[in-house]
Amino acid sequence: MSTPRVVLFGPMGIGKTTAIRTLCGDGAVDCDVVNLDTASHDKATTTVGADFGIVHLDGGEMLHVYGSPGQDRFGFLRQWLLSFAVGAMVLVDPHAPDALADTARTLREVRETAPGVACVVLVARPTSTDAMGRLAEALARELGQAIPVMSVDVRDRAQMLDALDLLVAVLPDEEVDA
Repeated sequence: MSTPRVVLFGPMGIGKTTAIRTLCGDGAVDCDVVNLDTASHDKATTTVGADFGIVHLDGGEMLHVYGSPGQDRFGFLRQWLLSFAVGAMVLVDPHAPDALADTARTLREVRETAPGVACVVLVARPTSTDAMGRLAEALARELGQAIPVMSVDVRDRAQMLDALDLLVAVLPDEEVDA
């Protein structure tokens, strides 16, 4: 039996690398380089490969967690990551101008590339419960199906473990038994 794999998706600068470091500690491996595209996002570094870490769960189980680059030019890498994933976590900033469209596009890509992959949406920037509800409703209308949405601070391990619990709750039964 292989170790289950989960992939984090989202726009550049949303906190995917930070989330993996939070979950995996010093064993996390990132693929950050100096950000040369400061016009798109004003941050010092950016991910150009698949970040990776191992989450050690209670009971001795392990989970592999990967982070995908946020830039569109890495679409091929997102597709490769989805080829072996059982779950996807899409991080979103609901205050971003194109948050709904970008999140829906990512969820469609997951569904088209890997139809059996379970998905959750993680609101990684503070917002009201009402705004989260509106996002969940808008995504359901846009996609024709409900997607679980929860708020997380990617720097808080307990919150990220809660997000993994939510993802496990929506995994197909055959994945849970594996």
